[in-house]
Amino acid sequence: MTYLIKEIEKKDIYDFMYVNTMSWTECYKGIIDDSFLEKIVNELDKNVERQINLFDKLKTEQPNYKRYILYVDNEPLGVIGLGDSRENYKDAGELYCIYLLKKVQSRGYGKIMYDYAKEVIKELGYKSMMIQCIKDNKTNKFYQHMGAILVDQKPRKIGDIEYMENIYLHKFE
Repeated sequence: MTYLIKEIEKKDIYDFMYVNTMSWTECYKGIIDDSFLEKIVNELDKNVERQINLFDKLKTEQPNYKRYILYVDNEPLGVIGLGDSRENYKDAGELYCIYLLKKVQSRGYGKIMYDYAKEVIKELGYKSMMIQCIKDNKTNKFYQHMGAILVDQKPRKIGDIEYMENIYLHKFE
């Protein structure tokens, strides 16, 4: 299997949003309210159009906001989103999302994507990487395995329901 990680262009937005949405439905089934997961699937085309319309504006107004897509044998199967920290963590960039479709999980691509994100965040000049993850998501173990340290928790509203979210910090050496 060959893989490629590339920064998205406008033409890649559908692939990015599709993988992001489908991985949410796989990853958060039984954790996040089913009606919210159904809603994001039903609104995929609308969200793609919104992202296409925002693409140039985001590039200009948030130059550190980067989105990448993982292709395995030319099929879009993973996504990464990163940029400036949305929380008050000095010298930290943030890994906003890292998602893989279930059919390629546990094959090493998560580590490849995580390491890729770390390198991009380092190149942006940050000394650490902050990650937020819903407390009941099994991916928490992955972040800990990769060297991220739990530093805080906070509530996060998704749809109409509040969930507890873990906040991790991965300091670079």
